[in-house]
Amino acid sequence: MKENVEQYLKFKNGEIRMPSHLKPRKEIKGIMYENPLMERLTRTPIWIPQILWVAIAGVFVWISFTKTNFSVQTIVLLGLAGFVTWTLAEYIVHRFLYHTETESDLLYSIQYKGHGFHHQYPKDPERLAMPPVPGLILSSLFFGLFYLLMGEYAFAFFPGFMLGYDTYISMHYFQHVVKSPRYKPWKKLWVHHKAHHYSDPYAAFGVSTRLWDWVFGTMPKTSKDVAKGKEAEQAVAS
Repeated sequence: MKENVEQYLKFKNGEIRMPSHLKPRKEIKGIMYENPLMERLTRTPIWIPQILWVAIAGVFVWISFTKTNFSVQTIVLLGLAGFVTWTLAEYIVHRFLYHTETESDLLYSIQYKGHGFHHQYPKDPERLAMPPVPGLILSSLFFGLFYLLMGEYAFAFFPGFMLGYDTYISMHYFQHVVKSPRYKPWKKLWVHHKAHHYSDPYAAFGVSTRLWDWVFGTMPKTSKDVAKGKEAEQAVAS
């Protein structure tokens, strides 16, 4: 939408601290749909998708071992490749789908319902992972794509991809509901994600890893950006 593009340009020019459509609100929860059923379908306790994706990954691991002629080494390597591929997909979707400002009403609707609403209500614990129904649809599409590209190798690649996604939703949930841990690598991820939400939503796109932000030059610019993120989070919470 035109207003969002204008907000983006003002933010980049230093005229405002945060675009209005990505500004965190003090309320914990918001209503996306007036229809109770639709509203319920947009929410999920974190444990449901966590268990679901691990179970699906387990089924594909079993298929890889029992229905193919792959060696253990091949299955493990394909699984690791799938896991790493997820981290790149996470970055690409977050940066180029969810945070590309556009005047297209259709794309904005996808952005808002898929991610923008989360920016406005970042502490809502039931909107920190994709609900099962759209998740199952998208995961099926991903598997279909992988199968078209690599044939039966997809049976060993896909569980790594899904475990990568499960790691992502778990880390994302904890980053929003649990205090920053003392373990330094995790603490850096917590700070990284807070900078994305409360300081610069056009940087720090990685959630489960900071690798691709480093590779593609989208790390938070300075330590001051991180500090501003912490201050803004505290202001919203107060």
